[in-house]
Amino acid sequence: MSTYSVTQAVAAVQSAWEAGITRQRVELLLPLIGATDLDDWPGGIRQQFKAAAPLVEQMLRALKQVEGLKGPLSAEIWDDGDAVGAWTGENLAAVLFPTAPTLEKLQQLAGRSPKVLLIVNPQWEVQAGLTSDFGFGDRKRQRLEFVDSFVDSYCLKQQRITGDEVRILYAHPGEWRVYVAPRGGAAPKLLASLAARPSYKEVEQVLKTAYPEGNANKGWLERMKDEAAWVQDSLKQPPQ
Repeated sequence: MSTYSVTQAVAAVQSAWEAGITRQRVELLLPLIGATDLDDWPGGIRQQFKAAAPLVEQMLRALKQVEGLKGPLSAEIWDDGDAVGAWTGENLAAVLFPTAPTLEKLQQLAGRSPKVLLIVNPQWEVQAGLTSDFGFGDRKRQRLEFVDSFVDSYCLKQQRITGDEVRILYAHPGEWRVYVAPRGGAAPKLLASLAARPSYKEVEQVLKTAYPEGNANKGWLERMKDEAAWVQDSLKQPPQ
């Protein structure tokens, strides 16, 4: 799955660049490493970095073969505690796990105008009406404007909603697709194709309307029983 998703991401980034999109946002689904029965990522963000960095490097190696994006890249750690890494070159650059505290460095990198600048799995939170990682007032507005200048080119993410495993897939220039992964290892089922990135509530509504056998259409008691069964099944699986 990881190699295939990287291949998808490379094609999507190239497609977006050829369409004139230079600042791009990429979200990769990370392979679990060192997972336990209780925690997928016991080592936190640093453990996630170990899973993500090889995917980013694989993606960049492929993109460097594209005419116009060739050239050497230098790698560095921007923030060791938050595991923010950057690969920078004249034509191509990528920042993995960018955070609000590293936003100034990202803006400086953007000012050097590489032909393609990728932010991969950004870690900031933006919630309307609530505390934001970007502060308040004009500072927040300016930072949001900068972050919003990055356009989604590829996304593969997994969410657990009302007990159902959902995957969201987007690859430029296609639509946003919502899949559900039935229990038992069956192939993911396509539930909807949407024109824009769906919110949590929108995905929940898709589950209710397009997946009648799912947990979204069950009562709370049935959901609790199903969740308990899922936990028991998870505990039976060998550690990854």
